Amino acid sequence: MTERRNHRYAVAVAQQAGRRQCTRLDRTALTGLDEAVAAVRGAAASDVAYGFFNADESFFLILRVTPAGTGLLLSDARAARRHTLAAQALDATGAAPPDGDAGAALPAGDLDIVSALGLAADGMAAVLDGPDALPDDQLRVIAERCGFAAEFDRAKA
Repeated sequence: MTERRNHRYAVAVAQQAGRRQCTRLDRTALTGLDEAVAAVRGAAASDVAYGFFNADESFFLILRVTPAGTGLLLSDARAARRHTLAAQALDATGAAPPDGDAGAALPAGDLDIVSALGLAADGMAAVLDGPDALPDDQLRVIAERCGFAAEFDRAKA
């Protein structure tokens, strides 16, 4: 079970010297999409960097920042009703907010966002389909499947 102390964090992930480096970002990165993108860009020493954001127990956000632009994956579009970061991320995907309160999570964005790290869209879909999984647990599984779980755990602690 996920410990409460880790339920809000932001971690940047970048490739450096042949290995993935994880850096904890300031919590202000969780306040909005512009702040999240700026924090990931500021922490990256490489052209491609990722941001793993666990802003709440109801959703996570992954950003991929490159010189060509930013991609994202919001784990559950329903969170846009309650959280600024989720609402701005959903808007950036061009998806409409979901109607009603559907029972299952409704991801929005690029399921293939971390394929360069080793987790393709079908693997991401399987992580997102996990019943009752907390976003922190899902991000941990993603980091594990991409091969940087230990570094990720140290950064988010």
